[in-house]
Amino acid sequence: MTRNPRAVVFGSGHSALTLATGLLADGWRVDVFTRHSTPEILGHGAGLTQLTLPSVHATELALGLALWQHTAPPAHQVRMRMLPSSGEGLEFTAPLPGAAVAVDHRLKSAYWLQHVTDRGGRVHERTCTSGDVTGFAASGLHDLLVVAPGVDSDLRHLFTPDPDRTGGATDRVVVQVHLAVPEDDLPDHAQVLTCPWGEVMLYPVLTVDGLTPAQVRTLSAADAPPVHVTPFAGVCVQVMARPGSPLDPTSAISPDGANGQTGAGLPRRHGAHARTAWTHVLGQLHTLDTELSARCSDHEVVTGSELVREIHPQVRHAVTTVAGRPVLGIGDATMTVEHASGQGAGASTWVASTLRDQIRQQRQANGALDAEFLSGAWEAYWARHGQYTSAFGSFVTAYWSGSLPEHVLTGFAHTVSTPEGAAAWAAGLDDPARMNRLLPL
Repeated sequence: MTRNPRAVVFGSGHSALTLATGLLADGWRVDVFTRHSTPEILGHGAGLTQLTLPSVHATELALGLALWQHTAPPAHQVRMRMLPSSGEGLEFTAPLPGAAVAVDHRLKSAYWLQHVTDRGGRVHERTCTSGDVTGFAASGLHDLLVVAPGVDSDLRHLFTPDPDRTGGATDRVVVQVHLAVPEDDLPDHAQVLTCPWGEVMLYPVLTVDGLTPAQVRTLSAADAPPVHVTPFAGVCVQVMARPGSPLDPTSAISPDGANGQTGAGLPRRHGAHARTAWTHVLGQLHTLDTELSARCSDHEVVTGSELVREIHPQVRHAVTTVAGRPVLGIGDATMTVEHASGQGAGASTWVASTLRDQIRQQRQANGALDAEFLSGAWEAYWARHGQYTSAFGSFVTAYWSGSLPEHVLTGFAHTVSTPEGAAAWAAGLDDPARMNRLLPL
């Protein structure tokens, strides 16, 4: 009797849990290692919220991961405003080819972990080191080893830098809050303001009040019932500042280069530091867009949703060898995607779904899941999705730099000046391969 193949996944982010869910559906036995339990995730400070565009949402739905399909507030359009330092700006509205949704990172991680357990996966609460990866590789008990932790995890150092490839991202300082707004005030669109200082994104989100420390302790008990929280609709505001620009809150948080920084560079990402960062960017938003600033100022911030973090892009080879076994790295551990491009959730889903398809085909052909195959499987993702996500990210980061050829800028402005062109641009936002055919990227 042939045994079911076994996989171990180190990490519990978007790409990790998408791949784990897909493998479970294909009959794999899957072990997932996460640093935090479900109650701890829901009691922790917010992570970076990501907008799930229509094509990606459809993939999540097929995997059974669109758990909030009927409750997450949708966005049906993107309203863009390009605001130069001087001269005339550019504004347009683009209808998306379907509904986009956003779900608080804590909700998504916690309930996707429960979903993995419900599908028969085994979830282990443990902070893993490179030594743990080595031990699992040496044991030979698993047919597939996947490393997909957060960007700050030391496990990323298992993979060597890849100087020949780019994810299209650039250094950023991100400030995020969720706003509690009445249902009648919820937008039905994503609003984006871009200027030389950075980008500001505002879109509807399904958010949640974080658990208190007492609730985390109670719900972490061995005999505790399953965790249930009540999410509600709000608005996510994200400011992606270029370092050193007026939107960058670093000087407001650490005016004297204060100690106690995180590995990401800034002091603690949540609490007072994040609230100080939000106060700073609110003042700068008033300079850029008084109406947008007023909308943000008029509503209460959802406690625990505040976040400030630095982003330093990295690109690493996706396959390494540990104890003689190939190890696959996906997600932020090996490639940073430009968040201002709106492609974060898409990149995580596409890499996981593409790898799942490649692995399924290889097993049907009785092929080995060796380093050569895993490298080729990742290259299949790059050919279909990754290179276009990278190109669009590079376009976003370079738009105000002066480095883009004039024909690219004028071609973009001409494209979005008509309803048909704007709709085509939105379809490209949904699938960057279409954007590549639309713009000379």
